[in-house]
Amino acid sequence: MWKKSLSGIAAGLLGLTAGCALGGGPGIGGDLTWDAGLATARDVREKSLRVLQNHSYELEREEAPPNMYFLTRWRARTPFKDETELGAELAQTRFIVEARPRERGRDTRAGTLTMYTVRVRVENELRREGETDWVQADPTDEFRAYAANIAALIRQELRIGIRVWD
Repeated sequence: MWKKSLSGIAAGLLGLTAGCALGGGPGIGGDLTWDAGLATARDVREKSLRVLQNHSYELEREEAPPNMYFLTRWRARTPFKDETELGAELAQTRFIVEARPRERGRDTRAGTLTMYTVRVRVENELRREGETDWVQADPTDEFRAYAANIAALIRQELRIGIRVWD
């Protein structure tokens, strides 16, 4: 359901910028969601937050295991050209990283090791010219490519940190 392939320009840009098979499909109300793979709890927290902080996203809320949840603050940004063409004057975006336990294995040094299935979700809101309310926006091609790139970086960082056990 949340692993759908991108279309058009976004797919091409994703291939160029992400360099991995990461599908971004619509979530709830125009959100985009990606499967970011498997990781340990420590890697989920440290590596995903590092990528988000490198893109100027600040952590607003965090929930600890067994189900991990990281919500960033809304970050104001300049609307993309295709958003401006839709009448957007301002834009804001936030990311959500969710991780749920998937499997347990044996790590000879640390005892039991739990791996988490990780999802990255992004929400986008626009404020149109002459209006005061923010509205949840359907993702444009440029926004989709921007968000897919950040999700791909998180996936890449998590893949580097996967622990293998016998």
